[in-house]
Amino acid sequence: MKEPEELGSRSGGPAAPGGVDSLPGDLLTPPPLPPPTDGAASTLLRVLARVALWALVAVGALRGLLPVGSEDGRPAAVTAVAGGQASAVAAAFLREYLTVGGDAAGRVERLGRFAAAGVELDGSVSVPAGVAQYADQVVASEVRPVDGGVEVTVLAHVLQLRSGGYRDGGMLAFVVPLAAGAGGLAVRGAPRPAGVPVAAGRPVGRLPAAPASLVPAAARAARQAVVAVVRGDAAALVRLGGGVPPEVRPLPVGWRAVGVGAAEVAGPVDGLTALVVLRARAPVGATYVVPVDVRLEAGPRGVLVRRVDAGGVP
Repeated sequence: MKEPEELGSRSGGPAAPGGVDSLPGDLLTPPPLPPPTDGAASTLLRVLARVALWALVAVGALRGLLPVGSEDGRPAAVTAVAGGQASAVAAAFLREYLTVGGDAAGRVERLGRFAAAGVELDGSVSVPAGVAQYADQVVASEVRPVDGGVEVTVLAHVLQLRSGGYRDGGMLAFVVPLAAGAGGLAVRGAPRPAGVPVAAGRPVGRLPAAPASLVPAAARAARQAVVAVVRGDAAALVRLGGGVPPEVRPLPVGWRAVGVGAAEVAGPVDGLTALVVLRARAPVGATYVVPVDVRLEAGPRGVLVRRVDAGGVP
């Protein structure tokens, strides 16, 4: 994938209007997380562990209850509403479960708010002395009905704090067992680890190579179309579409284009497509490489642009 060049650099003039500015160096590498201030570790853990907790619980509280079981004794199917409630409760619980360090008594109390009667979770997670841990992200990925309730698979990204610095604890997956009843849901046992459903390095299918005779014109048209979308140049889009403006999905609202790279063309004559690399700045300031999909049509009038998709709303 070739690096996007700054817009306006071909002519040497200033960047064009339409939300385009210059690229101030390489902003693709995020800065490291700042270390917590002295004495703030326990406060940081409590705040971060609860940021999404009550929002998740509130979402679940507004939803219906899980069916306990069907009449024939088999686990009932989980409805969308019930699945949303189970996902919210499981994610909120696992965030508390993985938060360890500092206030041990407070952790026991927080876990007790989720636990069914007789379930003891004290001491279920331990870390080395001087180390604190919390989950900065939790996402429910699967809800499976079982007798008397459900099991929810939750992915969690863990961070550990030691000597004022952060260490990546990796992505973990846990199955949270929930009991269901007329009053709602409760955790009925300690979560068990599960495999993370990620297959990095898995081969994927690719489009066949485009006819060599069409590649230069297709790459040129695709790149010009992306530049036209960024600059809001409607006349150029009509021209590139052969008199018919292509379907356009611009960048989402608030994103600003910074540079446009070369186009990679692939596909047969009747399915010609190009991937154009766009560098764009998000509303909060970070800069990202954005692949823009351009669909093309080859015919007697040459290569025409039919669609430009940068991910936003048409």
